[in-house]
Amino acid sequence: MRVSFFFIINLVWGGATAQNTLSFEQAVQRTLATNFDILIVRNTAEQTANENNIGNAGYLPQVGINADQYWSSSNTRQEFFSGQINDKKGAKSNVFSSSIRLDWTFFDGFAMFARDKRLQLQEDASTLSVNAQVEMTVYQTAVLYYSIVYQQQMSEVYQQALELSRERFKLVETKRNSGAANDLQYYQARLDLTADSSNLLMHRKTIRDLKTELAAVMGNASDTNFEVDPAIPILPTIDKNAIAEKAKQQNTSLLLNKSSIAILEQQRKEVQSRYYPQLSLYSQYSYASSQSQVGILSSNRSTGPGVGLTLRWNILDRLSTFTELKNTTLQQESAQLQLDRQTQLISKEMQLAFDNYDYAQQLSALENNAVVDAGEIFRIAEVAYSNGSMTDLALREIQFSIIQTKTRQFSALLAMQTAIFDLYLLSGDFKGLL
Repeated sequence: MRVSFFFIINLVWGGATAQNTLSFEQAVQRTLATNFDILIVRNTAEQTANENNIGNAGYLPQVGINADQYWSSSNTRQEFFSGQINDKKGAKSNVFSSSIRLDWTFFDGFAMFARDKRLQLQEDASTLSVNAQVEMTVYQTAVLYYSIVYQQQMSEVYQQALELSRERFKLVETKRNSGAANDLQYYQARLDLTADSSNLLMHRKTIRDLKTELAAVMGNASDTNFEVDPAIPILPTIDKNAIAEKAKQQNTSLLLNKSSIAILEQQRKEVQSRYYPQLSLYSQYSYASSQSQVGILSSNRSTGPGVGLTLRWNILDRLSTFTELKNTTLQQESAQLQLDRQTQLISKEMQLAFDNYDYAQQLSALENNAVVDAGEIFRIAEVAYSNGSMTDLALREIQFSIIQTKTRQFSALLAMQTAIFDLYLLSGDFKGLL
């Protein structure tokens, strides 16, 4: 019986390492490489980066080529003041014209400068969006990975409990055959064996579900043929003041809200630029040639460059610019309110995470002491059961109590680690924890 009860004394940190062991670092690497949400947001960020160029900002001119070839056949009658009459049926004409033209708006009310800044801010915001998605996805990977680790530690406990129940059943069965145990003891032992088998089966189902969730985050929900590293990580010391200060400065959600305010400011400047005139320069080189069977000229050809300057000033646009400017200002106010709300939400989440961490830390210390007490209970129960002074029911109660103690201990450790993940995620420094 000493071998069967050995799990009560030990913390059951160890475990056999499978050949296909997936380390936490490997899980993170696979997530970054193949997670669909990360890949999608990276493509979106790349599109935004492609749009950030001097052409979209409006600095560059436009150059176009036009060409036109025209043929006609018409019945023509022309009478001149000189008395000459040209009357021709099916008179043909051939006209060809082409030009290359450059159009450049070199002043648009400073809109191009505002647009240039907006495009850069949008690219920066898209980079922040990628970081936010990476942080959240890696956070999910970390929580799922270590949930599997802790669940597998509990699986060892359930496995040892099942072995104990199996030995107890064999012992009761032997006693029953010899007349030293009654049917009630026999069926109770078999019922407890069935219950422990069911608990282990359900626990393994929980682990399989967690592996499926982790595999999905890593980009392939069907690839669950892996084992996690059973080693429990050393939890870092939490500096609450430093984390709270980092959250104010580099929380990704707050940075995205601030970026939205900056983008709206540039959009407001773009709208405001419509109150100014626009100055454009154009230059072209044209070629034209025509032949006609009737008319004053039988042929004509002209070539040469041309330059022009255009002034456009929309004096009245039915108040559309004024209305859009007011709406943009309201959008800025809403964005500021969203920033204030997000700041308050981050503060609340930080406080909850701090509380969860403190609670889990205190609970873990209590449950560690409870595990030590479970070792003392083991020694007493071992002697009592061997002497026949402890009933099977009392032994079952002790067994159940020990399982509950280990469950609470692992739950407290997982809660403490999850709280640490929460704090680092809120601080915008989640990568520093990896």
